[in-house]
Amino acid sequence: MTALILAVTLIGTAWPLLLRVTANVQFDYDEGWNAYRDRSAAYLIALYSAPPKFEITNYPPLSFHLIGLLSWLTGSVTTTGRIISLVSLAVVCWVIRLVTRLFTTTGYAGACAALLFVLLLEVWMPNRIGVNDPQLLGMAFEVTAFYVLIKHPRSARSGCLSAALFVIALFTKQNLVALPIGAGLSLLIGRAWRPLFYWATAGLVSVAVLLLATHVIDGPYFLSDLMRGRAYRVADAVSQGGLYLLVFLPYVGIAAVWAFRNRASVERRPLILAWLAAHGLGLVLSGGDGTGGNMFFEAMVLNCVIVVIAYEDYFQRTPALPARRSVALLLLLVLLPACLLPRKISVGLSEWRNLPQMQDDFARGVKLLRSSSSPVVCENLLMCERAGKASAFDPYFVRDQIRLGRIKESDIVELVKDRRLGMVEIGDYDRPEPPTRTHARYTMLFLQTLLANYTISLRTPEFTIWVPKAAAG
Repeated sequence: MTALILAVTLIGTAWPLLLRVTANVQFDYDEGWNAYRDRSAAYLIALYSAPPKFEITNYPPLSFHLIGLLSWLTGSVTTTGRIISLVSLAVVCWVIRLVTRLFTTTGYAGACAALLFVLLLEVWMPNRIGVNDPQLLGMAFEVTAFYVLIKHPRSARSGCLSAALFVIALFTKQNLVALPIGAGLSLLIGRAWRPLFYWATAGLVSVAVLLLATHVIDGPYFLSDLMRGRAYRVADAVSQGGLYLLVFLPYVGIAAVWAFRNRASVERRPLILAWLAAHGLGLVLSGGDGTGGNMFFEAMVLNCVIVVIAYEDYFQRTPALPARRSVALLLLLVLLPACLLPRKISVGLSEWRNLPQMQDDFARGVKLLRSSSSPVVCENLLMCERAGKASAFDPYFVRDQIRLGRIKESDIVELVKDRRLGMVEIGDYDRPEPPTRTHARYTMLFLQTLLANYTISLRTPEFTIWVPKAAAG
């Protein structure tokens, strides 16, 4: 019954997110950023050929090459990335079902865990469903690697395959370390020396092979890009972590109690250790500039698996449980999503209704940017990419590096002061006009200088495009 309720809820709420796959508009800042790298990889242009200056490629290369290659079939790197993201989500759900099935007696339990993850993902970060972003692709490799290892923990072959898949996940998205930590610690604590040796050796060999391939294909600055420091704010970590715990408190609480009660179980040890690692890393890493709710995706996967296992354990211990209490416990799984989903549904429907106009406006912006003979800069990076223009700098990266003192703010401001930029595109944060509102990706001085030297050429509800005042009209 719970699986049926979850399935019906998902069918009724997720369709707006699926229909936007081919939409010619940017749904997330990372989509434009990724599109540039995907296209470079498609044409075998090195991703790490120079040290970072006004932009950086601080993601590993595998997703860019996969999407770039497949885009030759679809004709669009963004559409390809969105399709891969949806397929990856399906794979993650399938493996969640398989992992849950290892510790439960029915297939319905695994289906509940998988459907619950999608529902919670829709509640937590719907902007990561069906968008061109490598997070879910990397997680598809990661959860598969975890399943392979815990299903056959003593098999050398499974250990080698698991290690290789974990490394592929890391070379897709570098923050996916919670499940390999849980798997490795489980082997270490269990003194499974032979499987641990094969697992670690295969992992080191895989890392060496991919590092060498990246150096040869994509250039020598991979590690310097990947390890480049970013601003960190404890307040952001507290805010993101506090929100996560507030939203998912019932799941975290049930999983914590289950982990404590099963702490002596050898079979369940990998789940417990991975759950602890996922929550610890999520709470710490969510304070980094450019990170956010996706730092808790691994924790959400493990919450769904563990909570469903905990429910079955409880029902098996109390077979004579009154039907009323059973229904109440099952409804607890969907009570939180049911409370939060109405707003998410409203936002999704509004986006779907406005999508035709958004695409028309986006196309107008692309056409205007394409007409510029001078360098341009975009906050909506996909708009610049579709216009065939390289953004003069990455607004998000530059703002972060200015905060760290690695880039002089004057270097960016002078581009506007001297009117060397033919056009400047700003997203919806610029309403009302700058500098009356602090912008997340442009500094206040940049916006003040823009207002003094540029005028609006195109305004829509989502963005504005500014041109030098001498070129107005």
